[in-house]
Amino acid sequence: MTKYSLLDFNNFAIIQTAFLGDVTLSLYLVQALRNLHKTANITFVTTPLGSSVSSVCKSIDNIITYDKYGLQKGLNGIKRVSNLLIERKIDCIIAPHRSFRTTLLTFLSKPKFSVAFNRNSLSFFYSKRVKYHKHYHEIDRNLSLLKAFEDTKKNFVLNINIELEIHPADKNYIENKLNLLDIQDDHILIAVAPGSVWKTKRWLEGHFIELISMFNFNGFKPVLLGSKEDYEICKRISDNTDGINFAGELTIPQVIYLLSKTNLLVTNDSAPTHFAGLVNCPTLTIYGPTSPIFGFYPRGKHDKSIQIDNLKCKPCSVHGSDDCPIKTHSCMRDLKPNLVFENAIDILKNADYSKSNDK
Repeated sequence: MTKYSLLDFNNFAIIQTAFLGDVTLSLYLVQALRNLHKTANITFVTTPLGSSVSSVCKSIDNIITYDKYGLQKGLNGIKRVSNLLIERKIDCIIAPHRSFRTTLLTFLSKPKFSVAFNRNSLSFFYSKRVKYHKHYHEIDRNLSLLKAFEDTKKNFVLNINIELEIHPADKNYIENKLNLLDIQDDHILIAVAPGSVWKTKRWLEGHFIELISMFNFNGFKPVLLGSKEDYEICKRISDNTDGINFAGELTIPQVIYLLSKTNLLVTNDSAPTHFAGLVNCPTLTIYGPTSPIFGFYPRGKHDKSIQIDNLKCKPCSVHGSDDCPIKTHSCMRDLKPNLVFENAIDILKNADYSKSNDK
């Protein structure tokens, strides 16, 4: 088999159409590629929601929005996207997403070279396969795909800071919103994200209410973040506390900028964990049915993961589910607000309440 270096190619495509958190963590692969190949033209293929978060990554030259459940559903949709990649003369495809759809899209796009994990669906269709390490952090797992190239096998850097570019209008929107709410730079701003696509991954509403009440009592300024689908849960929590409900009001770039001004994020095991990582916002991630061992934990200097250890039923799922398999939901029910609050205070003390991007 012919051996290639990164510099043998000009036009790259990275395909990631999984969940929003997966898309966010794939941006480190984009940045690493840019750092190693300054003149590369990089196309990022992702979902409509993924397009929003990837829009803040300065190293992406082109975004192709692949609406795999809508306008580009089915085989015809795959062909339409592959034709776009052919038109862009993509000569190398890197595929961190392991689905059959991604493999077929790669095959139909006819790149000169393609890279995937050995656990990708129909992985034999790819030019080069890299071992999938189950317990690596997802960032490092994705970066390992670059070891398929001869010039990156040995000299490999894992610590990547993504160069962000957030539109001034989004920054102004957040600044004006905070000013209207009289949230000043010397206030301790706490973001709380209580939602998740999977119901079992949500810490109990009552627990969030107690936690936010503790933040209020200590003079902190808590705000609730989430999508439109999270609005109702955030409203119920807000109605029982002094937490400000931002759910459904902000775009993803606006959320990311808000987190850059935030002292602490408390969140379930969901995408906001990874948004916070983009701007070094100290994060406390709550784990219930899932586990940090799968590689999606926050790993900033001041970040923490919290869970109940030694539960025989845990982890019961990689992604979570709508119902607890044993009907107890002990992993979340028994994780008490006092313990979460204590860990939050530890993070704030260690981060010295700093709001700079060097937190």
